[in-house]
Amino acid sequence: MNISSEMQFLERRRFPRYPCTGSAEILQSGKHLGRGSVKDISRGGCYIETTQPLPCGAEVQLRLNIAGTALYTGAKVVATDPRVGMGMDFMVVPPEQRNKLAQIIENISVPDLAFAVLQAEHGEPHTVFRVTPEAAPDILAKIIKRINEKGVLTRQELRDIVKAGR
Repeated sequence: MNISSEMQFLERRRFPRYPCTGSAEILQSGKHLGRGSVKDISRGGCYIETTQPLPCGAEVQLRLNIAGTALYTGAKVVATDPRVGMGMDFMVVPPEQRNKLAQIIENISVPDLAFAVLQAEHGEPHTVFRVTPEAAPDILAKIIKRINEKGVLTRQELRDIVKAGR
């Protein structure tokens, strides 16, 4: 990969992606072109699984429904996987749709803390601890304090801190 294509690759990844499940209706000039399943989304675009992806450069309108929120926006195909799907780059997103996009990302990116704690309590080996933005500063301060005191933080201590931070 040369420097130019590396830069293009990095530019496409300018926002974090969030796995999701949703539906997509693909339109062009008001004409229905197809449907697909949204598999991930970011502030800059999404990936749609479809058996008939469009060619790179095609400009379309998308009607997405993710996490109970409908989003309507223009998009451009930036990557195509034949018979699998396509990567979409959102074009100009109107303010009201931008708010809906932010709502979708918030709904799918902050899992229920109770679920994370339940996973931790059952000892799943690769538990991901996630907390709400409001609880994060207090929990992080407790984690740092424990590490500074003991030099290490056990899984059980982390579980206890997360539980107490609810």
